Amino acid sequence: MSSILTVRQSVLAISLAFGASAVTPCVFAADTDSEESTPQVLPEVRLQAERESVGEQRLDKRQIEAMNGIDGNITSLLRINPSVQFDNKQQASATQGELAPADISINGAKFYDNLYQMDGMSLNNDIGPGSNNPANLTTPPSASQGFAVDTSLLCDVTVLDSNIGAEYGRFKGGVVNANTCAPARKLAGQVSVESTRSAWMKYKLSDAQRESAANSATADLQPEFEKWTYRAALQGKVTENFSLIGSFIRKTSEIPLNGYGNGLQSASDANRKVQRRGSDNAFVRGFWSISPGVLADFSLMHAPSDGDYFIANAKNSTYHLKSGGNGLNLGLTHPIALLGNATAEHRLSWNRMDSSRDADATVWKGWRYSSNKNWGVKTGTGATGWSSNEGGYGDVDQEQESAQYQGKLKWESFALLGATHTFQAGLELGTQHSSYQRNTTYEQYTASVNTSTCNMVGGVDTQYCSLATPWNAASNVRGQYLSSRVIYYAGGYELSNKTRGAFLQDDIRAGNVRLRLGARYDSDDLSPKSSIAPRLSAFWDVAGKGTTQVEVGANRYYGRNFFDFYANSKRLALQTKAQTRTLSGGLLKDWAAPEMATNWTWYQLGDMKTPYTDEKMLGVSHLWGGVKWSAKRVLREGRDEIVQHLESAAHYYWDNIGSTDSKVWTLAAETARPLRWGGSSTQVQFAYDHTRTRSSHASYDDTLSNLAGELDDYIYYQGKFVRWIDRPANNYNRPWTARLLLSTDVPAYRLKVDNFFRVRGPETGMVTTGESLMFDGGVATVFKDITVGKSISWDMRVQYALPKTGPGEGFVNLGIENLTNRTNPLYQSATALVYEKGRQFTLELGYRF
Repeated sequence: MSSILTVRQSVLAISLAFGASAVTPCVFAADTDSEESTPQVLPEVRLQAERESVGEQRLDKRQIEAMNGIDGNITSLLRINPSVQFDNKQQASATQGELAPADISINGAKFYDNLYQMDGMSLNNDIGPGSNNPANLTTPPSASQGFAVDTSLLCDVTVLDSNIGAEYGRFKGGVVNANTCAPARKLAGQVSVESTRSAWMKYKLSDAQRESAANSATADLQPEFEKWTYRAALQGKVTENFSLIGSFIRKTSEIPLNGYGNGLQSASDANRKVQRRGSDNAFVRGFWSISPGVLADFSLMHAPSDGDYFIANAKNSTYHLKSGGNGLNLGLTHPIALLGNATAEHRLSWNRMDSSRDADATVWKGWRYSSNKNWGVKTGTGATGWSSNEGGYGDVDQEQESAQYQGKLKWESFALLGATHTFQAGLELGTQHSSYQRNTTYEQYTASVNTSTCNMVGGVDTQYCSLATPWNAASNVRGQYLSSRVIYYAGGYELSNKTRGAFLQDDIRAGNVRLRLGARYDSDDLSPKSSIAPRLSAFWDVAGKGTTQVEVGANRYYGRNFFDFYANSKRLALQTKAQTRTLSGGLLKDWAAPEMATNWTWYQLGDMKTPYTDEKMLGVSHLWGGVKWSAKRVLREGRDEIVQHLESAAHYYWDNIGSTDSKVWTLAAETARPLRWGGSSTQVQFAYDHTRTRSSHASYDDTLSNLAGELDDYIYYQGKFVRWIDRPANNYNRPWTARLLLSTDVPAYRLKVDNFFRVRGPETGMVTTGESLMFDGGVATVFKDITVGKSISWDMRVQYALPKTGPGEGFVNLGIENLTNRTNPLYQSATALVYEKGRQFTLELGYRF
């Protein structure tokens, strides 16, 4: 597959990044106008407070531009963070047509245990963030991030990965806080269009994938895709005290696939079908400076996402998935005289999120191929080797509606007993409402049986019986009828939750020592007990100059329970038992009255305690040689984690028996000021992590079985006996990663060049050797490591601003991921080695003023 730039052109682009010394010397703070005749105006400069802890990382607008990935989502920015690990599937070469943001783990926590915020409003989806199968019969897929936010909206992103203060709660991983900023100019705006496609990417596939790629009928292997992103933004000061920003972003992806597998052609159905993905984001935010110290803001967001899918090897099987939703956010900051002088912050937010499905059909029929069921393709020689399936899974609406109030008071510092105290206190009140509605009754008919009649008592079955000889029946067989059915009735349920939270924190300074003593209270209706989480940190400014700081922390973070835990049995309660019918007396029997299934009673709630993580951390930061160095050690123990527990036959519990342990070392370095060389300016950032994570489960919907001995049995692994549930995590667990970001600005040439290098250690998995050893009166299965080689990638982003024309300028942005086209193994699947994508280009053209 071809690419849009030759190797020679790639080398020329690289030389721009490292050959900046040839330009004229120039001192600058941000973008400047190169036209001498134009009056010089000081460029916009955004100031950020120094970070308080080595567990905090801030990305400013320039860093956001540098780390912006091909799909422009928030999590792609976090590749530079040493405490963040990505889902193995995120870089897989075979699925680059997808638009959904990548899932991440922070310091070993589960991907659904992070807190995402935008301008203080939660973006978390609690419907069922572990549900990711688009073809699930009863549950449309969901995601941990309820809204897909484009990075072009943002001016800074802060990641809190450890030593997190009491202000934040209801997470066990970390906090990702994205912000938009007030306009600094009277009027500004931009429009752009961006694209990438399969022809601009080098595929890296296993032998098995390569053989089947051209004939793929599944979105798990996408041999073609084409993505477009359209952006328009406008911002400015309406009055001296009131300003607005607004934007609209549309992303699309088309993924052509075969309708039928193995390159086979249907006689009467479309053989080429297109899956589609899309997302919109319409956003407006206003800022109002009412009076000195009194500030208000509001924002409105409309951010739906959708996708068109089909069931492979089936007719009339298209369905449409919907996610995302709407949000409203109001904020007010003002001074208040309450037990002294304080600043009060209020935030009131509301959002509604969707995880729904609209299907073209509500009945599924599994026929054998015949002359009038002639759209199927032959895939084998058995009874189901030539099927003609048709239909879909029916319509399901899932919604989550949330409203939250957050209030915070921060008092002015005061002296007491030889120390300076700064108190903060906060209150949070929230309500969540989740609804599930199967809008149409779904019927599933399978098990084709030979027949010579479709007659029934009182009529003829024309829907589930066909008088055409099936392909594998004897010539004297006239037809087939479907003998088994299951019904999922239309119906639904609603669940509600009320959340309450409060925190108190005192920041105490005495000489060169600072203590941050806090506690957080949380309770909600889905958890039987409230929780109190201590947040304790100490900081020592060694020389009293702010150049060297040592910090320690002991913190507890409580997570949250999801609606999924309470909903599984309610969904199953809409289902009937499987029914069968036969021929009797030369006639087809009618279906008996349906009986409701009882498998919903298998799923019960356990103690439902709130999961928590205990954290101990030690960190040091030091300014030396013009570089800000930092290192930290984070130890985490996740306990009471909820997972499905098969206690005995047909007895499942959502139970607090899961656990996760992680040990993370990180080292980071960043230039305190840009390195100036000729007329160029380069900011350097380096980060390294060494991570070890062990977990009993990958997701809350995994099952730990007493029957299989998964809770108590031992295995032999890496030269020692360990419990099965204490094995290494099988995802988000790269043993080490080194990252280097070079961000170069050459204002005389209106050029910005970013180079991001990443080396990730070998991915290690477990496989059984087929051997066993005796241990403690039982048998321990022997496992060995299966190691996938390390990955090395070099990503480049080039931003070029054309000479000004009129009030603004055109610009061209070129992104190149995996510039060297290295073949990087990603992970070992059940059948083959999966690879990351090869070299991929993305191109953006636009105009701004």
